[in-house]
Amino acid sequence: MTRTTTAIRIGIGALVSAASVAAVALGAGAVPWPSVSTPAATVSVEPAPAEVLLACDGPLLAVGRTAEDASAVSVAADASVVSGAEGGGAPAESTLAIPGVADATAPLLSQLPDGRDAVAIAAASSVSASYGDLAGYAASECRAPQMESWIVGGDVATGSTGLLLIANPTEVNAVVSLDVYGVDGVTTPAGADAIAVPAGTQTVLPLASVAGGEASPVVRIEATGAPVRVTLQSSIVRTLVPGGIDLQPSTTPALEQVMPGVAVTDEAASGENPAGLVRLLSTSDATATLRVVGEDGTDARAPEDVVLTADQPLSVDLGGLPAGRYTVRVDSDVPLVAAAWQTTGFGEASDFAWYAAAPEITGETLVAVPDGPSPRLEIANTRDVDTTVVVTGEGGEQIVDVAAGSSVSVGLEGAAVYTFDAGETGVHASVGFADASSLASLPVDQDPASPPPVVVYP
Repeated sequence: MTRTTTAIRIGIGALVSAASVAAVALGAGAVPWPSVSTPAATVSVEPAPAEVLLACDGPLLAVGRTAEDASAVSVAADASVVSGAEGGGAPAESTLAIPGVADATAPLLSQLPDGRDAVAIAAASSVSASYGDLAGYAASECRAPQMESWIVGGDVATGSTGLLLIANPTEVNAVVSLDVYGVDGVTTPAGADAIAVPAGTQTVLPLASVAGGEASPVVRIEATGAPVRVTLQSSIVRTLVPGGIDLQPSTTPALEQVMPGVAVTDEAASGENPAGLVRLLSTSDATATLRVVGEDGTDARAPEDVVLTADQPLSVDLGGLPAGRYTVRVDSDVPLVAAAWQTTGFGEASDFAWYAAAPEITGETLVAVPDGPSPRLEIANTRDVDTTVVVTGEGGEQIVDVAAGSSVSVGLEGAAVYTFDAGETGVHASVGFADASSLASLPVDQDPASPPPVVVYP
């Protein structure tokens, strides 16, 4: 065989091989390859129950009652506390010291699990005052501490006083940093980046010391070392006439912020000056939709698109609403924080309240109702399906149907603890108090003894 013949055979073989490869490639393009995809493995883990700590706000505090020290903080009135545990028991009681305030402590409630079973507890406090510098009614839920808290409320205008109550109910020292959002965006005031909150204490911080000059501040509190519980005590005096007191809980950012049971009293509805506003904040540019919905699910005012600039709080006037109860809703495509403000009037014996957003809850939780005027459980169903909730107290069981997009108000007894079964659909709820000279609201939270399952990706 000659070299030429051998070369020809090799060339023909190469051509056949190439053709075969091309045919396979064409076939692969024409016929879809079988696809095999396996979703990421996940495991839903129920956290082991742990001790539950609920920190209460303690007494109503006053500023400037000491002639020798205009900035001194003192006790103005003691608060009454109601508490209870699942099964009719009672949580353990202790106190938090309040350094710098003479003869002042704040209640601390705790509950250990029963073996591997969580034991739900709830507690709340209320206080009334009638003084030349402080007058009105305020109520507050005793709450578990958090690593991050947002206060959407208060101001530092003339006559207004705000006190941040920062409690550390744990056995580990905490350090908190404060960021203030205002007209110029977000700032960290001097000295507010590392505020020590020792274990077992509550620190009192004047709002004006960190948000001076801000008419509509929002404050973010971040903790390291240990979680903390934050409340804003606020009060106002208008031309020497006290205009109310309030204890406002912290909130968390969410795509949907719901404030159930915003009460417009007859006095507020008939006043010359329309009352009511919503304060909003997003940390990025956003457009939010604001709705004010009556109990029957109809809009009390036209829905409004609100344009938000990153890091700048915005207040929206709710206008003159007829007397009644409303659910204020804010929906956005980015997380934001919000709270509604309402007053009974602007004259003598008036009061106001900040309505913090209530999270969506499912399943059972305990609700503590402190002593106060005409307490009611306000339940808002923002879903598009009807739901049923069950409220159980000493007087028996109430089965409440809540239509899609509507809300229901249920009368309660004060100084009592209720079991609230929100069902599986999810509702937002608050405990509200309202009369001609009193206004307050407590958002209902998910049971802190039974945190949601943790999804683990192995």
